[in-house]
Amino acid sequence: MKKLLIDINSIVPYYVTGRVTGIGRTTLELIQALSKVDNLPFEVVLYSQNMKGIGGRNTGLPFKNRHLYLPHRANIDKLLSRFPVRECLTGYDLMHIPHNFEYVYRPDKCVVTLHDALFMRIQEAAFEHETMKQIVPPFIHRCKHIITCSEASKRDIVETMGVDPEKITVIYWGVKHDLFYPQYDKLSVRNKLQSKFELPRPYFLSVSCNAERKRTDVLVRSYIALSRGQTISHDLVLVWGNPPQSLLEEIENSGVATRIHFLKNISDEDLALLYNGAEAMFFPSSYEGFGLPIVEAMACGTPVVTCRNSSLNEIAGDAAIYLDEPIMNSIIDVMKQFEQHKFVVDSIIEKGLKRAALFNWAKTAKETIRVYSDILNN
Repeated sequence: MKKLLIDINSIVPYYVTGRVTGIGRTTLELIQALSKVDNLPFEVVLYSQNMKGIGGRNTGLPFKNRHLYLPHRANIDKLLSRFPVRECLTGYDLMHIPHNFEYVYRPDKCVVTLHDALFMRIQEAAFEHETMKQIVPPFIHRCKHIITCSEASKRDIVETMGVDPEKITVIYWGVKHDLFYPQYDKLSVRNKLQSKFELPRPYFLSVSCNAERKRTDVLVRSYIALSRGQTISHDLVLVWGNPPQSLLEEIENSGVATRIHFLKNISDEDLALLYNGAEAMFFPSSYEGFGLPIVEAMACGTPVVTCRNSSLNEIAGDAAIYLDEPIMNSIIDVMKQFEQHKFVVDSIIEKGLKRAALFNWAKTAKETIRVYSDILNN
């Protein structure tokens, strides 16, 4: 039986700190979904690399594991790529790298998940986009096949890196519908929100990070601008662990500092609760390869407010409220309409639930298995 090696280094932080990036999260969801498929036509081996021995065995999944006791750092990985270390350790026939890039000895034996071509389109100071611009395109051209998570990302990869479209397969991410679903006992939801997060009032929600393209700072400033000269019935809740100090100072001087809440280290269970309790989930990003919070919020029966750019309208379809440019004016206008109960919320929720139902991890796993099998059989 052919052997598939899946690099799971992106999920290691989850077992160290309890937190993981979006890429790590989708990698974990994928291997969990693969574990539920009977009679896989190949053997799956999970590969990890660190000095603590954290890796596949921590997942509790019924796959074999191979671990390399070396730090997972660029300079070490670059050195390892000169020798067939992974090949000798694992004897794989195909390796899946689900985190955009890796230094490897045999790129031609790799299928790579390239989540987006953001680093080719945008240069953000907080990320090593300039480095990625130099190292990723040559690697992508040498690898066997590419998986990406939206047609928008596929177009960007083709346009910015000159990759043959036939080399790219689009496979949408899924939603854990056993976790992200509507909780119809709203009194219970409110009581839990009050107990856990001290959120007594209706609120707008945003799930974000420090990336400039997320424009969460614009969302905050829009909320502050809306509050000037009028009383707002909604608070603003941000799942954002490390907002910049300059923004915190603006909030402190805004007059509505007590109405803006920053939450961090949120579990998936609490995230589902926060989605369920929100009047709307705002996602004003200027670029996304997929936008997982959109479908998670919709699956919880929460109206989504987002933008018509990159993959966002592809993923949200006709089930979202779309912002216009200039973005700040549009956010203020949408918030006003929620304040004045002008949206037909039940219709938006119904469309969102139907849209979210299209995305599930079982389907993602099935389509990914097809890519693996096609490559291994040929």
